[in-house]
Amino acid sequence: MQDHINQPRPGSTYNNYLPNAKGVIIGEQQHFTQNNTDGVDPTLFVQLAGYIGQVSTTLGMSAEDRVELERVAQDLHVEATSENPEPGRLRQVATQLKDKLIEAGTTIAATMGVQMAEQALAALSQ
Repeated sequence: MQDHINQPRPGSTYNNYLPNAKGVIIGEQQHFTQNNTDGVDPTLFVQLAGYIGQVSTTLGMSAEDRVELERVAQDLHVEATSENPEPGRLRQVATQLKDKLIEAGTTIAATMGVQMAEQALAALSQ
């Protein structure tokens, strides 16, 4: 009986169902790191929203238009810093922000903002 109790036991087995998994590693690993490349990197969107907050008063917009621009920038910031940013929502709000910057005129600050928006939008397509 003692021999049966002291027999080495196999390691634990865990069965994980991973639907639509990409880059799944099969086998045993002691130290495992998985890099998710399917998500969205919100960095450019956060930077764009912050930039708008810094330059909105220098764009020469009416107070009403400036308040609306800042509101859209805040919406972008909220989405970009959420736990799981939605690419469609980021695209929608960043495009809205870009359009408002184009309406603001051709100041250097507005042009830089448009370029930042285009870079952020292009990152969604990669």
